Amino acid sequence: MKDKKPNRFLQIIGLLFVVFIALFIAGKSGYYETSLNEKVALTDEQIKKFEEDVMNGEVIDVNAYILEERKDYANGFTAAGDKFTAAVEGFITDGFQGLFDVLKTLFL
Repeated sequence: MKDKKPNRFLQIIGLLFVVFIALFIAGKSGYYETSLNEKVALTDEQIKKFEEDVMNGEVIDVNAYILEERKDYANGFTAAGDKFTAAVEGFITDGFQGLFDVLKTLFL
């Protein structure tokens, strides 16, 4: 009996799908929300300074109380992953839209 060869195309598509899901989850894992929360949240020291300035009647500038100690960990792999994710997401979205259009014309 002849052994069936594995379909290389399906293996590659499956691997690309797993990579897409991993990159999508990494992109949506909350890193952006965390960085926004860090921008918004004031430390106790900044809050005390703000309250003192309000009591003293000084001019208030919100930017003076926000700490900007943000490190950017993005690199070439991050940019490549984001581009790849956007491309695959667009391909899948357009592919499904085309499939739905074909199904609409067939059944309606």
